[in-house]
Amino acid sequence: MARDIAFLLIPRFSMIALFSALEPLRVANRFAGEVFSWRFVSMDGEAVVASNGIPVSVSASLEDIGRPDVVFACASYEHEAGMVRPVLNELRRLARNGALLGAVDTGAFLLAGAGVLDGYRATCHWETLPAFRESYPEIDVADETYVLDRGRMTASGGAAALDMMLDWLGSIESEALAQKVADTLVHTRHLNHPGEARVPVGTRYRVGDPRLVKAIRLMEEHVEDKLTLKDVAATSGLSDRQLERLFHQHLQTTPVGFYRQLRLDRALRLLTYSRLSVRDVALATGFSTLAEFSRAFKQKYGRPPSHARMSIA
Repeated sequence: MARDIAFLLIPRFSMIALFSALEPLRVANRFAGEVFSWRFVSMDGEAVVASNGIPVSVSASLEDIGRPDVVFACASYEHEAGMVRPVLNELRRLARNGALLGAVDTGAFLLAGAGVLDGYRATCHWETLPAFRESYPEIDVADETYVLDRGRMTASGGAAALDMMLDWLGSIESEALAQKVADTLVHTRHLNHPGEARVPVGTRYRVGDPRLVKAIRLMEEHVEDKLTLKDVAATSGLSDRQLERLFHQHLQTTPVGFYRQLRLDRALRLLTYSRLSVRDVALATGFSTLAEFSRAFKQKYGRPPSHARMSIA
């Protein structure tokens, strides 16, 4: 019998992540027969508008989902819309009934909120990873594009869902079928090797000097436990003056200014995607006092952090 797969669509879900998860199933059926069936469900049975403004019709509400073999939580910018008791209770019921539970983009927050990711490895979109890690310490949060862990599957979003589905397809059907699907979709696979959850540092900042790349990576990895610039320079194989020169030459800023911007960017994402208090956000981004954090945040974003939280509530 075909595996019954339900996609739970949360308002403003990512269309590309949904289709990246869906299309491998369609192509697999072309080669292997009807091994998969799929359907879309929503919280209330009504059509759901994706983040690109396109509405997608569904076949059922969550309470009529029945007993699918696999359920994917599909969310993006407004995952909080799905963090409600009926959804979390239903995810717990599905887990008890043995369904394989998956999530794309920020859908992992729904599984985490239901407690069905406790003790598992999981990932989500890189913008939300710090908040996810802070909010759910019981989960082994992986900085990877996708994670398959026993009866759980999570993808960081976008095309990562395609790699995840191909990996899963290879594990439950055959690698030959997974490769056929990848070829048909004109997709070059990194077979069974999920990459980093985010574009690598060198590519992202367009810098080629390995010492500068290492310095930036160190800063990104040490936002909460802020390193001294002397430590950053020494670990990167640079003198303090060389570090300053490389940042000026390649990024037109100072190491101090760059590090501060990283921490403020992280703070904004924590305020957006977590329920941490403003004080806890300050501590999680390496600011020694709430007053120092508030001043820096207001100087950068034009409003105090408490108002930033209110504006996205």
